[in-house]
Formats: sequence, structure tokens, C-alpha cells
Amino acid sequence: MGSDYRRWTESMQAGGHYEAMDLNPSASAQRTAVLIVGGSIVGASAALFLAARGITPVLIEKHPTVSTRLRAKVFYPRTMEAYRSVGAAQDVYAVQHSLPPADHAAIVTSLAGPELRRWCLPAAEDFSDVSPCPSALVKQADLEEVIRARAHAAGADLRFGHRFVRLRQHDDHVEAELLDGQGRPYTVRTDYLLAADGNGSAVRGQLGIGRRGSEVVSHSMDIGFTADLRQILEGRRLAMAWTDQPQRAYLSWNTTHDHGTVSVTYDPAVTDLATAFDAERCRDVASKALGLPPSRFTITGTRPWHMGGWVADSYRSGRIFLVGDAAHVTPPVGGFGANTGIQDAWNFTTKLVSVLRGDATPSLLDDYEPERRTIGSLTVEQALLRLRDRTEVPVENLPLLSEAAVALGYRYPMAAEDPIELELPTADEPGRWRGEPGTRLPHLRLTGGASTLDSVRDGRYLLLAGAEGDLWAQAARELDPHHTFLDVALLPREVEYGTARPADCCGIGDDGALLIRPDHVIAWRTGRAHPNTSRALAEATHRALGGARPSADAMS
Repeated sequence: MGSDYRRWTESMQAGGHYEAMDLNPSASAQRTAVLIVGGSIVGASAALFLAARGITPVLIEKHPTVSTRLRAKVFYPRTMEAYRSVGAAQDVYAVQHSLPPADHAAIVTSLAGPELRRWCLPAAEDFSDVSPCPSALVKQADLEEVIRARAHAAGADLRFGHRFVRLRQHDDHVEAELLDGQGRPYTVRTDYLLAADGNGSAVRGQLGIGRRGSEVVSHSMDIGFTADLRQILEGRRLAMAWTDQPQRAYLSWNTTHDHGTVSVTYDPAVTDLATAFDAERCRDVASKALGLPPSRFTITGTRPWHMGGWVADSYRSGRIFLVGDAAHVTPPVGGFGANTGIQDAWNFTTKLVSVLRGDATPSLLDDYEPERRTIGSLTVEQALLRLRDRTEVPVENLPLLSEAAVALGYRYPMAAEDPIELELPTADEPGRWRGEPGTRLPHLRLTGGASTLDSVRDGRYLLLAGAEGDLWAQAARELDPHHTFLDVALLPREVEYGTARPADCCGIGDDGALLIRPDHVIAWRTGRAHPNTSRALAEATHRALGGARPSADAMS
């Protein structure tokens, strides 16, 4: 991976492409199983998740290189677990470990001045009790380079500098009209289209899908600058900072500490941007926020933007699915936005892999919207709650959940045999879950340092039984004798680390079982053995796979 990553980085810095991306636009419509529109972190992640499972997507991205604009810096353990499943997590951690630690935030008089208060970022907390993966604190541009390189190495067809024009949807396929890097038109015919083209999604616009929520929560002006911040930031472990009143500003910077952004809010009803943010005003704002004289920095430009908090009315139209900012926009507090989009991609692609492999029926894809839209709505609500004192937009008075509950501990709605499970919260502290359907498989450290999550492999389902679950294991082998879609594992009676019994952590007895989806989510749970284990497992698997497998014989 190292040489491929270096080659990718050098190619992107030079504005080039791999030779494998050469096209023949004059040819007839190209054919692919999956077309991804948008190649930022969500689209690139979707491409990697598919390619790593043997599905070759075509991805188009209008920008020829990775954006250098400062964006997300926090990637929570659940996101890193998805990358771990496809072998990319260590590359991301390698980037982080090559950089100065940056896991705190602070309120400052100015960046060069005294700190009034500082705190450790919630994402930097110790999650080792609930996850095999710590958070990754890296800038989004660095993460995108790693994920794009991994996706390309896995076989994804990545086409940068290509643009989406329009689409035509049919019962059995979608036709997308595109432009290549030279502006030449060509057409791709695809079974499924994944729209990852951001909050101004052209795909969503053509589909006529509306949005619910606040289009504008607040207005901000980003003032870009270059400056040598190395001495100012050395040893401080800061990832971001805010200046104190009266001129409250948000400061962010790149990992090499040589450029950044000062962001200040404004009221468009009383602010004339041309005069309020002319060159002199921008220098003054940056100088006060940085605590540096104008001779120590250079203003590189300004960019007005507005913060929103909304969710699309629908995440799907036929064979077209929305992910990331095309489906929801989350205010940039809590570090939820990019993580939520990556989890959209993780959820959808694991379903799509099962469908394209023939293990599940296309009806499995019907579960994507109710699952992810529920979590998208929750995440936007929680982000808005964190802005309650900084916006005039009405915010519903809901309980404020921890960042860990929002980013790790959410639960998907699904049919439950136990009526009590229907009353469970949508999110809770991750360590409180005990194998409830719709929640993520509890992390337990096994012999050799592996996690229970590592037992879910290669896009297959997992039957995880208690220590006395031999009958369940036998039923699984009868259901899938060639191990094409269902793996089997038994929990140990005890683990080396911790005092709780593994079966208790998973909410089952030693003769119970869990059915785990490829995205680590529990699809079904039984706390005990059944009189007919084969039938019980067959029915559970049938539901989990959208009504496809198992065979009629297995269910008789």
C-alpha cells in the first residue's frame, strides 16, 4: 500500500490521473453496476467499500484534485471500524501519527495570546472499552487521499475532472449523461446510482426531492490566511480554537500549520459584505483573532457561507440513492457531518453488495432510507441542540445526547420479536447496549487482540452463537454449506480482558445466538436454543436478506 499511496499523492499533487482512467468518450454507452456521483470523502468511501468486496464502481468527481479547503477533522471509532473492515484504518492512523497531536480545543483571547479555557475533544476520549478503533484526528483532505488510493488499488474506476449533466431513470437501469475532463460528453448506463454530490446535489435537484429543516441556521464569512503558526501552536495539541467576546471568531488551520481560516458570523439583514469585509476589515479581524500584526500573515481570500441543518424528504428515488450532504446537512458542531455521510455509504454499500452477489433480493435496499434517515434526523437535531445559544432558529427542546451516543451508539429501527425492543431509544451510550437488534455488535477483545467485530468479514453475514451454540452452528452450515454468505463463530465462555461474560454482553445465553449484518449491525437475536434451530435461523436469515435466501427446503 505504501508505494501506491505515494504514487497517488504525487499524481494528485501534480493534477494528474492514473493511466487506467483513460476513456473513449466516442464509444457507445458504458456499462457499470454502480455509478457514484461525487468523489469527496463519502463518495470515495462508497467506492472503497464496494471495490473491496469485488464490486467495481465508476466514480465521477468534478474537481480534478482533492480540495484543500479546511473541512472535517474528526472521524469517530464507528467510521474507523468501517475502514478497518476493508483494510484502510492503519493507513489513516499512519497519517495521524506523522502529525503533531491535535486533540484539544480552546477559548482564547487570541491564538497567540492566553487561553481562557481548554478541553479535550470528545472524539479523542478513550473508546477502548467499546471499540477496537480509536478516533482518527486528521484533516479531511488527508483522509480523502488515503481512501481514494485504497479504492483505486481495490479496482474502483475513479474519474476526476468529470461532470454529471443529467440522468434518465428506467425500470431496470439509470442512464447518466456525463462530461469527461476535456468537456466531451459520454453516457454511463448503471444498475444503481449513488448521489454523493454534496449539499447542492444536482442529482437530488433533478429528482425534485425536497428538504425539511433549516436551510440557514447562521451566516459566516471565512477569511483565509497564510502564516507561520508553528511556534504559536507547538506543544499545545490544539485542533481548533474560538476567540472570546466581543469579536467571537472560529480559528482552524491545516496540519502543517502554515495556513488556515478565521470564521466570523454576520447578519445579512444589516451587513453589506463589500464594506464589512473589505481588505482592511479582513486584515483587522484576522490580526485580532491570531494575535499577530498584519506583517506576520497574508490574507488569501474570503468565502461567505451559511450553516444549515436539514434532512432530505427522501433518500431514494427508484434506483437512485442519496448519501452524505446530498441527503442531510449537519451544522459543523460535534464533528458529526462527515461521519454520518460515511456511515450512509457503509450501510448502503453493504446492502448493495449482498444484492449484487445474489445473496439478497433488491427489496433489501428498501431498508436503507428508514434506517439512515432516522439517524440523519437524530444527528441534525443533536447538532442544532449544540447551537441553541448561537442561533435564532427555533430548536426543539430535546435531551442532549453525548457525542459517543450520537456517533457510535445509535440503533436502527427494525422489526423486533420482543415488544420491549420497540420502546428502546434511537441512541444511547454505546456501552449500555447488550445485543439489541438494530444496534452494533458489542466489541469484546478476544485472544490475540482481535475484536468480535473482526469476525464479520468480506461482506458476509455472521451467525454468532454462545459457547453452547453448536446446534446454531450446525443449522448455519446446513443453511449455507458452501459459506457463500453466512459465516459462523462461537463466543468463548470468558475473555481475557474484562469481567463480564461474552454471552451476557451480547444479551444471550450460552445457547443463544445473534445474526450480524456485514455492517456490524445485529439483525436478529435469540437468547436461547429453539426446538427447531434450522427453521428459526432460516426465517431470521430470510427476513434479514430481504426475502431471498434461504431455500424453501430449509424453511420447511
